[in-house]
Amino acid sequence: MRRLTSLLAAGLIAFGATGCTVPMNGITGVGVDQDGNLVIVLAWCGRQPDGVTVYHDKYSEDPTPETYDPDASGPANPPIDDASYLAPRVADETASFRLDAPGNGWRADQQIPSFDPATTYRAYGWTQDNSFSTAHVEFQIGDADKLRRKPGTVLVNDYDEAGDKVVDVLIPQAEFDRQGRTEYCDD
Repeated sequence: MRRLTSLLAAGLIAFGATGCTVPMNGITGVGVDQDGNLVIVLAWCGRQPDGVTVYHDKYSEDPTPETYDPDASGPANPPIDDASYLAPRVADETASFRLDAPGNGWRADQQIPSFDPATTYRAYGWTQDNSFSTAHVEFQIGDADKLRRKPGTVLVNDYDEAGDKVVDVLIPQAEFDRQGRTEYCDD
């Protein structure tokens, strides 16, 4: 629970508290398939997500607070949706699909863009009725290289209290599945 609280706090700090959040019932990660292609990985408890969104911030760095007008409409660094994927019904509480060519019933809701290796993306699972979402993962396309060197692992983000920042962590798939069904459930 302490880890979940730390990640939630980091998420609010990193992405700005909007006052409206939905409960978290799972986790999102990034892995590679047997051919080394980047895949989005989900694990959840209860009802499954209806889809996944991949997005990035408009600016690679947040605008300086001195130049941001809080009375202006919209956030200082608005998110840009890159891709949205619709989920098939699955029997388990885990799922994965290829980022650039979804299969196994997953389908893109729009044309899949060419992902830029220099851009940091975020992905999360969602429900149509906003009843919950999964904890997001922040990644770059180049992360596939480090995942290929450690087969069977999933990249997730964790909050490093000592460094006061979010860091990448590679965990075994079984641990990712366990965390998604236990630690990331808002009961």
